[in-house]
Amino acid sequence: MDMLNEPYTEVMDGENLPFLVQLIIGSTDKGEKVSLSRLCSSPSQIHMCVYDVPELKPLRLQLFGSVAVTFLWNKIYEGKKERENRHILTKKQPIILLYEHGKTDYVYPWRCGIYHFEVIYNQNVYYGAFRICPKNFYDEQLTLIQNKVKSIMGSLIADRGYYKKTFSVFQDLEEHSQLKTIRWLSQRVAQITRMYKKIERDVGYKYILHQERCYRKPISATVRKNALYAAKGKDKYWNRRLIEAKQRTDLQYVKVQSVAFLGLLEELNEFLANNIQKLQVIEQSGKQEKHAVQNIVQNIEKNGSVTERDKQKYKNIQLLKETDLRKVSVKLQEYKVLYSLINRLMCDMRGRLHASFWNEIKISDAKPPIAPAYREFCHFMRKLWKTREEVYDEPIYLFVYKPTFLIYEYYVFFAVVTTLEDMGFIAMPSVSEQIKSYFYLDGLQDGTAVVTEKEDIRLRIVFNELIETHHLIALSKGSNFYNGEDTKKPDVRIDYFRKQNEVWMYQSSIIIEVKYSPMYNIFQPIGNTKATEQMYKYWSIKYVEQQDGRNVFHRRAIHEVICVYPGSQMHAKKIEAGCGIFLQFYPYIKKEVEHLMGQKELTRIITEWVQ
Repeated sequence: MDMLNEPYTEVMDGENLPFLVQLIIGSTDKGEKVSLSRLCSSPSQIHMCVYDVPELKPLRLQLFGSVAVTFLWNKIYEGKKERENRHILTKKQPIILLYEHGKTDYVYPWRCGIYHFEVIYNQNVYYGAFRICPKNFYDEQLTLIQNKVKSIMGSLIADRGYYKKTFSVFQDLEEHSQLKTIRWLSQRVAQITRMYKKIERDVGYKYILHQERCYRKPISATVRKNALYAAKGKDKYWNRRLIEAKQRTDLQYVKVQSVAFLGLLEELNEFLANNIQKLQVIEQSGKQEKHAVQNIVQNIEKNGSVTERDKQKYKNIQLLKETDLRKVSVKLQEYKVLYSLINRLMCDMRGRLHASFWNEIKISDAKPPIAPAYREFCHFMRKLWKTREEVYDEPIYLFVYKPTFLIYEYYVFFAVVTTLEDMGFIAMPSVSEQIKSYFYLDGLQDGTAVVTEKEDIRLRIVFNELIETHHLIALSKGSNFYNGEDTKKPDVRIDYFRKQNEVWMYQSSIIIEVKYSPMYNIFQPIGNTKATEQMYKYWSIKYVEQQDGRNVFHRRAIHEVICVYPGSQMHAKKIEAGCGIFLQFYPYIKKEVEHLMGQKELTRIITEWVQ
């Protein structure tokens, strides 16, 4: 497109702006150029102004026009950090750099998904959106991968440590966490108490006729009447009584909403309790690992036979263990504080509904009240129940998806499990039940395992478990694997056990390394890449177990090393190399049926292995 012929931007309401902003994807000279030629003045129309941007590539903005504009390019926020990418484009400085590896951030700042941007001109704000697309997958493939992961654990692809600031018109594309509701409620404990006190003070009264034994008003006339009626044998009369009007429709509405609110609090309370329990297990395991490393450091500190390189290596491991333990402890403390707030709120609500005032109110359908005393309560409940459905004119914080490479790792892990199930292996309990024991708010724990069995064969599929440097550390944490050198974390490991005399005996393992990269970055016929060097090192992994009080070593534990990647039309489906096997592994649709590229080859490898 010739910029001189179109130096303006179209706004959805018919207005034209005297400038054009262009997005340069890649290098300045040879990169793809996308004109942001359509914007909108209302966030409700933002879905009509979405531009596709492939991930992991450098990005620049270029202004065409003689005016100055301010550009807010959205990014991901970690925790409570709020640093928006605000840039001013002028005729003197028409190009600005948004991202380039090593020049801005070493880590790519966006995840696949939709983000909004803002263009400010003459104090007016105009909106558009950019969609980060996967670099090494088609959109359809990424959707299949995400759906596969969601089918096992729905909220697994959402990254709860990172947020994007955008409009809730995109909210249906994202995962929502109960943690968002928990934090929102934890800031409104005092407001909730105030709302109910205001309602209880505004209960109102009404007169009723009530049969009693005498006239209640003690004046001379009623005293004579009571004496006269008592002489005639009459002992009950109708008196007007003033009582609390508790069966009003506005109170019934509050009661219905309060019961539902209590149910939500109980659900959130259980959610936090389960995650605290899992984090406590992780913390306890971390303390044991830290203690085992400390013992090794103390034993080798003054041992002249141990090299300084080895001593420093274990000191570094000790620091890493302490750092990991500190992170878990901080997170655990945060959840305990949130749990105490939600638990107190739940107990208060439970006690309130069982108190005589609310206990006497009947539950029935009623319209929201309009009286001033109920206004705050109704607004609170609308905010609580309809947050996901409303379209805001103000940006809100939404969870983003995890990085594509990590979602691909999850997918490969689950696809391996599915392949084994297709081969007749059975997971008992189910895969979802086994995964839940390892899942907590930030996703799958390192070391997540699924166990499957078929006759006298047991295969255990392990996700991202750390391979320790020393067999004593491995035994202390119950992982059994070590390599005597640097620590490694194979993305997926399949362990093979065979039943002998009613005892499951370890045989060997297969390592599956997951690479979200094109083939030319992973493998070269001559020379080593980082991936091939890593695969060579996996062959040094060993296995140790205790039998009858003594250590038994399997020093050739690895049967095969397989590297899976998204695929390449220029290479064979399966490539044998000195470091292992390279296998294309991704989902695709053929004749409206989903298939898995590489599944047949993986099935053949495993079948030959366990025969």
